[in-house]
Amino acid sequence: MADPQPDRQRDPFPRRTADPSVLAPWFVELARTLPALVRSYLPGGPIGARTRERVILAVTEVNGCRYCAWIHGSWSDYLGERAEGDDLDDAELAEAALLTYARACADAGHPLDSGPLAEVLPADAITAIRATVAQIEVANLVGNTVDGLLARLTRKRPLDPPRAVLEAATVVAALPLAAPMLALGGVMRFVHRVAPDVPDVQTPPPGEANLLVHLLARTVPAYLANAGVRLALLRLPVPITIGIKAGRTAATLRIGRGRVQVDNGISPAAVVVLEGDVEPLLQLATGNLVRELSALRIRPN
Repeated sequence: MADPQPDRQRDPFPRRTADPSVLAPWFVELARTLPALVRSYLPGGPIGARTRERVILAVTEVNGCRYCAWIHGSWSDYLGERAEGDDLDDAELAEAALLTYARACADAGHPLDSGPLAEVLPADAITAIRATVAQIEVANLVGNTVDGLLARLTRKRPLDPPRAVLEAATVVAALPLAAPMLALGGVMRFVHRVAPDVPDVQTPPPGEANLLVHLLARTVPAYLANAGVRLALLRLPVPITIGIKAGRTAATLRIGRGRVQVDNGISPAAVVVLEGDVEPLLQLATGNLVRELSALRIRPN
């Protein structure tokens, strides 16, 4: 494919910028997938937030936009590492395929056929991935345009007044969205730095903990991966006590003052008792258990 910006052969600035010809295919893709993009930022969306941020960072790495790398690197740090047992959109096989697709689109400079993703992702997730790639491509191009304009103004590349005016107009148009995103990135980076680490979960001695205690001990760290949640809960000056009932099994979760403790039964000090099915906890904990079981080797006596 011919380079959509042939002047780059004479221009020392190496990155794509927001020329209309470069932006056009991405705007078309966004128009086709906008509802999926909106849903991807809502609870229960077609792709998880961690998956979305990994796709964004993969595209940004190819395009070299330092502003998007800073914002979404902060966002990714804030969300924390992938929890074991996440849904299909976070499975390793699907992740490898979608990151390969995202990087290929960034290399090509235009949307590519997403058909191969159908083997590992449902249709709504594929549309959300396409929308995410298009969204961050536009953001990368605008971010690179800022650096390109700075390079013109500092005479590190040809001034070219007509192009400089176009780039300045692009930067001004993007400021209302870019400024809040930069501020949000700063907030998330700050929260990530001040949030305490996930502590070891304290449980009854081996052999005494019931099934629900074991499940909670495995699942609570997954929920505490989010820096905002850790900061809010682990910094509580007075631990909060929550009773949990699942079927015939009960446990008490105490969290605060940098500690997490899970005990058998419902404590009289519980401020609230949550009742529900044990299956969601089993699904989340299974990711850990399956990995441990797969490492076992059976040998005859």
